[in-house]
Amino acid sequence: MIHYFNPGHETAVLNASKYYQPPRRVAKMQEDLALLPAWYASPGDYVFTGQNFPNETLKNNSVELWGISPQSIHYFETLNKLYGLQLQIPEWKEEYRFLGSRLAAQKTLAALMDAIPEIDKTILPQFYSNLDDVEKIVNPTLPYLIKSPYSSSGRGLLWLPSGKLAQSEKQIISGMLKKQSQVSVEKALDKRLDFSMHFEISREKETHFIGYSIFRTNAKGAYESSLLANREILEKQITDLINKDLLRKTEKILTGILQEMYAPHYTGNLGVDMLAYACGKQFRLHPCVEINMRKSMGYLAIRLFENHISPNSQGHFFVEYHKSSPMLNEKHAALQKQYPLQMENDRIYSGYLNLCPITKKTNYSAYIIVGAQNL
Repeated sequence: MIHYFNPGHETAVLNASKYYQPPRRVAKMQEDLALLPAWYASPGDYVFTGQNFPNETLKNNSVELWGISPQSIHYFETLNKLYGLQLQIPEWKEEYRFLGSRLAAQKTLAALMDAIPEIDKTILPQFYSNLDDVEKIVNPTLPYLIKSPYSSSGRGLLWLPSGKLAQSEKQIISGMLKKQSQVSVEKALDKRLDFSMHFEISREKETHFIGYSIFRTNAKGAYESSLLANREILEKQITDLINKDLLRKTEKILTGILQEMYAPHYTGNLGVDMLAYACGKQFRLHPCVEINMRKSMGYLAIRLFENHISPNSQGHFFVEYHKSSPMLNEKHAALQKQYPLQMENDRIYSGYLNLCPITKKTNYSAYIIVGAQNL
């Protein structure tokens, strides 16, 4: 199997053109972190970086994309023609435009609300296609969150404090509407924990739950890091805030919803972002903030721990951007010295490890810091 890292997937799906060119920063991330799939690939698989020349050994392999888009499919179709390969490439289906959007996440959340009474009905996002309707719905006493239908990792989000819309906010919303024709409006919640459930739809069209991810975001909602730990520890952190029976019930019902909505059309990974939030003196569950119809950093964190880290250790997986390559190289050297790598039974027991090469031109880094824990 050939793996290929193509971030910025949602924007490529929105664009819908096989000739889509990602923004410069996304292209740089793809270049710097091209080897990330090596950490979830199986023995004998290949990682294609766009730099390594396709040869006979790749000729009849199947292609596993980070995310499926018309542009990524066209890229490998071109390689097939140029080099006489017979790579097995995923097919684009028109259903993916809906399934990869926040509209599908809203539909999934509504179905979860119908099945689980404990889920607060007022957290369901509503979609609007003009600025006047957005202004009417925004309550001057409550904070809100505006989102573009196709966005992820903190992009396409606008936080609205309580009060009337400022002129600058109106301009941003108008820009969102111009690009994507709709925006969603939802209550801003007092978030206490970001986490996700990860699923895999097999070639036999069966949906399987594969684990949890606990992650951190910055103030704008962009991904920063994931906790590396076994499933029991991850579940314990979640159930310190959310009732375990509710969590398990959500997993079971969500599996059924995804089976019905996604499995007839799609094979691959799904990550459903969730959060625990404070409501008065209680903690409540938001069971479907968004659905990532692709691989994700949370999925990578799960496979990293399963395949490469000592089961008695914990750590964190980080993705960072550095404007200055020299400063990144300095930090890399300092972390190597501060957290020397230690192995145990061919697994990482503790220490620092960069997951992709760091050169004099690197701006994006992906790395782990692991420390042994007494469990």
